[in-house]
Amino acid sequence: MNRSSRTDGGVFTRRGEAWSEVTELEPPAFRLRLGGAFQNAWLASLTGRLAERHLSIDHIHARLSGDDIWIAELHLLALRGAPDPSSIHYVELAQHPEPAPTTPFELDSFRLIESRDYGGTLMLSLEAKDSLGLLGSLLGSLARLGLLPIEMHIETREGRAYDSLWLAAHDHKGQKKADAQLLLAARALLTEKATKV
Repeated sequence: MNRSSRTDGGVFTRRGEAWSEVTELEPPAFRLRLGGAFQNAWLASLTGRLAERHLSIDHIHARLSGDDIWIAELHLLALRGAPDPSSIHYVELAQHPEPAPTTPFELDSFRLIESRDYGGTLMLSLEAKDSLGLLGSLLGSLARLGLLPIEMHIETREGRAYDSLWLAAHDHKGQKKADAQLLLAARALLTEKATKV
């Protein structure tokens, strides 16, 4: 069932089992909430396509539940040239089968460790100068290695990105434990992008 309804300062949309709700905050800020059984690299797809529309991510909390349902809350800023945030079909952006094209990005520092969380993940903490498309490019690059976030805390303060992600290995059969080979591949990718390690 697909439907959309407007309320004072907000729009709720359902597309099948997935849903989104966008609420205007103090301009140019707004809040986007999403939920559903999104697949694979949906966060890379969504964040990259938000950047293409000149929507900057201020902060995100997203988490995959035990029953494979995602809940995410994003606080976004509409930059010059951005469309009206209430006119965007966020579920469609999240359900796009491929991540958006990535752009070059740099990290100031990162820490990547093995974690027991979620049955074996890689925990990535990073700091970088914030730039439009940073998160989408990072997530797209990690997705090409077969690493997808299952929880994220993204925060921007005074023009700096402070991000924490729990990454799980994914293949065509679903989630699996991240192994040493993936850890090395991810560390090599991040080291190439980092100015300080």
